[in-house]
Amino acid sequence: MINIRQSDIAKELNISRVTVSKALRNHPDISIEMKKKVNEAVKRMGYVPNLIAKQLNSRKTFTIGIVVPDLENNFFSYVVDSMIDYATEKDYRVILTVSREKESVEKRNIENLIGMRVDGLLVCNSQETKDTLIYSQIKRMKIPLVFFDRVVADAGFSSVVFDDRAGAISSLDKVIGAGFTMIAHFAGFSGINIGKERCEGYRASLEKHGIPVRKDWIIEGGYELKDGQSSFMKLLAQGDMPEVIFTVNDRVALGAYKAAKEAGLRIPEDIGIFGYGFSEITDFFDPQLTVINQDPRKMGLEAIRLLLNEIEKKTKTGQNKIYIEEEFLWRKSVKRKVKK
Repeated sequence: MINIRQSDIAKELNISRVTVSKALRNHPDISIEMKKKVNEAVKRMGYVPNLIAKQLNSRKTFTIGIVVPDLENNFFSYVVDSMIDYATEKDYRVILTVSREKESVEKRNIENLIGMRVDGLLVCNSQETKDTLIYSQIKRMKIPLVFFDRVVADAGFSSVVFDDRAGAISSLDKVIGAGFTMIAHFAGFSGINIGKERCEGYRASLEKHGIPVRKDWIIEGGYELKDGQSSFMKLLAQGDMPEVIFTVNDRVALGAYKAAKEAGLRIPEDIGIFGYGFSEITDFFDPQLTVINQDPRKMGLEAIRLLLNEIEKKTKTGQNKIYIEEEFLWRKSVKRKVKK
């Protein structure tokens, strides 16, 4: 197999190797016509870029490491999909790792990615994450990192998050405004930002409307279907049921749906359920879930854009926090009632 080099393309076109190199990098010094000629020669001659040489010349690997908690959760699949699309467009490769919601696996994944000399990291923490020593090490190593969705507060890194507290307040204001006052909350873990802020929003809205916050109606758990089921059974065992349940995410909501139906309760006639989620997923719930809509594709795009800007020193590292707004969509799982 003949190894075609840039010098071979230059000789073929009777131009300098520097011109070939600039044309391949879409450099503004090179005319559109010349770029077209070079790219046609690349295809015709079968030129393949020498990535190792490129990395040595730039001292970069053009590789991004991603750490997500779970890919069974479609939310993260959508996030990663948009990250990969944008990274590919910008000629970066992606190494994807999954923590399976385990702190130890998350730490090992990050150590492996650092060992691979990635140029930057995109991290969504596991629901177990408490030890943040690895992030102090990353800070000392000056590796750009952007947290998304779940973050380690005060770690000195940039982040892209949904405005969860404001989203909870706004949606609960609408539900309360429709006449509901007996509202329970299936919360995530309070040690994780999304669980903490969504629960804070729940409390703030109830207090604003003069509705007592019942501690026994705040059931803390995880973010999976099984957590929605177990939380519903705990609520049912108390014997004093609310009118509506506000869930930390759509997977917990789906678990609550399953448990409610097994208990012989109808949604929304006997109990209403709403929560955070992504409309494209919750469209398939039966009945359709009333949702605080979060767009994972937008989150993924904002996070990868921010990381690449920090890697390429177009913006300062660790000083950016992007909030993504949410939209409340009233669907069939909560039935509006007329205020007396």
